Amino acid sequence: MEENNKFETNTDSSGSGSMLYGAEPEPQTEGSGHSAVYGDEFQPQNTAPSEPLQLSEPQNTEPVQLTKPSEQSEPQNTEPVQLTKPSEQQSATEPVQLTKPSQNTEPVQSTAPLEASQQPVPPQQGQFYQPGNGQPYQNPMGYGPMQVPPPVQGAPSAKPKKNMAGLVVGILCAAAVVLVIVIGVLVSRSLLGGGGPQRQLAKGIANMAQEMAAYQSSVAEDIGLDAINQLKDKEPVNTRIAFKITDPSATGSLDSVDIKVDGVTDYGKKMAEYDLGVGAYGFSLDIASVIAADNTVYLSVPMVFQESIYSLELTDLGKNFNNSAWSSLMEQTMPEDYSLTLFGDKDTDNGETEFQNILDRQSSITADSMKFETISQKKAFTVDGAMVEYGGVRVTIDRDAYNESMEAMRDDILASDFYQNFMEGYRTTYAADFDELKNSMDDMIGQIFGIRVEQDIVLDFYLDQEGRIVNISTPEDLMVSGQDIGVDSIAVDIDFLGTERTLDSIEGGFYMQSGDEILYIGMSRTADITDDYYSENLMLVMQDDNSDDDITFRYSNKWGYEDQTFDLEMSIEVPESSMEIRADGGYTDIVKGESYTFQLNHGALTIDGEDLLLLTGSIGIEPAENEIEVPDNAIDVLKMSESDIEDLLYGLAY
Repeated sequence: MEENNKFETNTDSSGSGSMLYGAEPEPQTEGSGHSAVYGDEFQPQNTAPSEPLQLSEPQNTEPVQLTKPSEQSEPQNTEPVQLTKPSEQQSATEPVQLTKPSQNTEPVQSTAPLEASQQPVPPQQGQFYQPGNGQPYQNPMGYGPMQVPPPVQGAPSAKPKKNMAGLVVGILCAAAVVLVIVIGVLVSRSLLGGGGPQRQLAKGIANMAQEMAAYQSSVAEDIGLDAINQLKDKEPVNTRIAFKITDPSATGSLDSVDIKVDGVTDYGKKMAEYDLGVGAYGFSLDIASVIAADNTVYLSVPMVFQESIYSLELTDLGKNFNNSAWSSLMEQTMPEDYSLTLFGDKDTDNGETEFQNILDRQSSITADSMKFETISQKKAFTVDGAMVEYGGVRVTIDRDAYNESMEAMRDDILASDFYQNFMEGYRTTYAADFDELKNSMDDMIGQIFGIRVEQDIVLDFYLDQEGRIVNISTPEDLMVSGQDIGVDSIAVDIDFLGTERTLDSIEGGFYMQSGDEILYIGMSRTADITDDYYSENLMLVMQDDNSDDDITFRYSNKWGYEDQTFDLEMSIEVPESSMEIRADGGYTDIVKGESYTFQLNHGALTIDGEDLLLLTGSIGIEPAENEIEVPDNAIDVLKMSESDIEDLLYGLAY
């Protein structure tokens, strides 16, 4: 192992475990030297590290409420901080700075709906200051402090706060930039065959990939999912779905409904049949039967159509509809070439190969511009309560090469078959609004891959003594520009500090600065794997400088290897509202490669703390014993006369 990755215990050191909490990075040759995330100007390499980050156990305390700035506050006679991008002509202008957390700040714990034993350990909290009153308050996620400048005496009133949706788009774009950078480094062929830092980083990436494989569920192998999918392609398969839906707040006698779907699919013959039934109080009623064959749908609804069966051919749907009485009665037309395909040719790799080729092309553009160097100054981390220091590898990517690769990736995705096929899947759902949807999606991709970096990209990978990646971070803010998103700079700092597997514990986040606002996605994840189960707890928090705008997502699951059971919770919390999904169950009746039953023992949808919907049921898959029969007396809907249509509509209405 390289010398810079030597494990060192440093009990007297005051070094921090994260770039967000005070560790001084190695200075860069380019950039402003300031960071909206990391605070002070960078110090020389011999600067002593600061106090270590202390991780505290979650407490069952009330979260600190963050108040909005008072509208009555008197402006102070202080010059504001000007926000400008770095340029050679304006080197004296400084961006808004985020100061380091006070060493005297007590940690504040944030409550969560999950059990305390399931909660990830949050980082220590920091202070930042509310404009207008000068009073400190706590950042509930603890992802670093923020200093907001006071207004100028006599200045015009502050601009309205930016729309949260716009900031969300901005942070997603910023996160996409960082992820593309990281992925580009991970898949870059420039790592292969290199020596020194290149070989060091290649080993770290290989170790990370091996750890990720440990989290894969064994259920697919245990039920023989690949063999079952192959069986579906060749033989008829029966799928039985049965669920009971209960409204716990219902005041009448009917508080639950049973829904049953019995389906047979025969992909080899491009046929399918589905029977729908409902029930209550122990009674069951057949509602409808749908058969698909020869790209034609046959519908039977005995309660409405009695013995009649109606058919609709989808191959020339647009032309046939325009020539039908329906078009005249509705005074509507469809595109002449509009059609639908029920059983198209399967895309065996779901576009994965094509997307991988796009990544490879992007990687090849930036590969030649990558520079790898050993980080000479070690960084301090806290692992199992002990202070250790690790070195790593710094990767520098030429900004012009990166910008060129982003343009190429945007164009390749928009022109790719997998993207076009993906969008075509929404054509039926959105119909007349499809073109608008397609344009919106194109614009979104253009925004995500439209961010341009204004300086060379510098990304640090720190590795432990076993050659595992323990931190990915930008040593300073990366100045960027982008159309319609207003992003000025982005940064990332994520720790991977699990003991058995580094990915067992993940803490960190993506940061974005837009004008005088800071927005970030904080990430906290813990995982545990034993011989009997796999458990995971994940929390994502999206927050700007006003805590009232928090968006929190939580996910936890425990998977039993022996009995193939699961117990999961998911929730999302926004200001003044929350939604939670709870479920437990497992896989039963497994005949590997042939059949299985997915059993949902309990399911619940909760809104604002009140159960809205309860659900139990099962989904079973097995080889089908019966063949699909196509009706021979169906009425072609598009060949009906106007009088036939009027009689049909009258019968439906009365």
